[in-house]
Amino acid sequence: MRTDGRFGGSPVLGNFLTCGICLWGILEAGYGFMQVLGWRSSHHALFALTGHFQNPGPFGGFIACVMAVAGAWVMGFADQGRRITRYSGRMVGDSSLSFRMTTVMNGVAWAALGMGLLVLPASMSRAGWLGLAVALGVEALRQVRTREWLKRHSWAIPVGCAIILAMLAGAFLLKPDSALGRVHVWRMECRAIAQRPWTGSGPGMGPWAYGEAQEAFFREHLETTAPAMIRVAGCPDHAYNEYLGIGVEYGLPVMVFFVLLVVSSIVVLHKAGCSLAAGLTAWAVFAFASYPLSVPQLRILGAVFIVSAVISGLLMTPKKGTAWILAVLVLVAIGWIGFAERGRRIMGRGDRETEEVREVYAEGYALHQAGRYEESTKVLERGALMSSDPMFEIIMGKNAEALGDIDKAASLYEKAHYMVPSRLYPLVRLMRLRVRQGRDGDALATAWQIVAMPVNDRNAGMVRLHEETQKTLDSLIVVTGR
Repeated sequence: MRTDGRFGGSPVLGNFLTCGICLWGILEAGYGFMQVLGWRSSHHALFALTGHFQNPGPFGGFIACVMAVAGAWVMGFADQGRRITRYSGRMVGDSSLSFRMTTVMNGVAWAALGMGLLVLPASMSRAGWLGLAVALGVEALRQVRTREWLKRHSWAIPVGCAIILAMLAGAFLLKPDSALGRVHVWRMECRAIAQRPWTGSGPGMGPWAYGEAQEAFFREHLETTAPAMIRVAGCPDHAYNEYLGIGVEYGLPVMVFFVLLVVSSIVVLHKAGCSLAAGLTAWAVFAFASYPLSVPQLRILGAVFIVSAVISGLLMTPKKGTAWILAVLVLVAIGWIGFAERGRRIMGRGDRETEEVREVYAEGYALHQAGRYEESTKVLERGALMSSDPMFEIIMGKNAEALGDIDKAASLYEKAHYMVPSRLYPLVRLMRLRVRQGRDGDALATAWQIVAMPVNDRNAGMVRLHEETQKTLDSLIVVTGR
């Protein structure tokens, strides 16, 4: 089937959307390129290239989606040009735009591809690269000439598979800790879903559910877990898999609902021969390893794709016989809109919600420093329901310690340790508590546990805590004679 800018039988609207998305990508890529040249400031202190995004990952995902739309258009244009040449220059099919206008559109698409190629590699977004590769691969396989070529050159299939495997291995080796971290995050999210498969943890409580799942996992498997996996286990602000993130908060039914919406939209756009199908495919693949619904630009892009699929389905249903697909789309869209709380959370979460967590922590910590321990704990308990960061538990433990509830303090320090077992501070707090209690044997065991943990020499705080623990350990060995 031909893929160009057609939009459910209306090429004008499809071309307009394709052109708008390509121009948006050109402007965004241009801004990012100026950041590389030093003409504009990055939005992240650690990265030179972010575009108008907060970090380069979502920027790369956005550029990949735009390039997928542009690449699909170019493939469709090439196919259209061959057919026009075959029929002596006569326009064929139901095209309502002049070939000259279509040529301009082709130029815009090529410009979007070129600008994207300048910045996408620098974004280091492996999820973006993968999304683009899958989207363009699907578009290429939908071309009759591609399938015919593969039939004539059967050797290309195993060679292509080998190249794909080599590229995946290279993407993993490029940032192995990051890749392992994503795998660990997905594993913990699956455990969180398994704990509440039908109801989920509740709106906005995904980070809390993640922290609970990770704590339970390391309580059971810390001794047998590989050091590399312990090292990459943290307290992420985002799900790093949009589908699993929805499942954690709202359970499997809503997760399946969302997947059905995305897949049905891709199918409808493909049936309409619309180049936006490639963009949504790249968006959907990118969502497997990132958080597009938490990024304003990617939310807008995703909404454009979904709405385009619904409109396209309405326009093509009478003559294409896709009523069943349209019915699914309409039902899912109604359910999506009706799920007001989820919509509000998705459209509003991200940097704003992360900032709210920081404000709650700052308030709780300020109350702790002021000696208002009970008030501090109430504030921090609210923050702990919005975050998987064990610092909430640590400050609550310090509050309990100050109020004389030693058992509760020890329990909170221990929980903080299992939530992120690579951090030294929770165990250091527990060791200090045991020393003050006079429980030298328990303090000694904790000290040995701390000194056995790996330390990042570039982290001054970890080095200081490790040195303190070593001194305490030496003193405890003398006292206990062990």
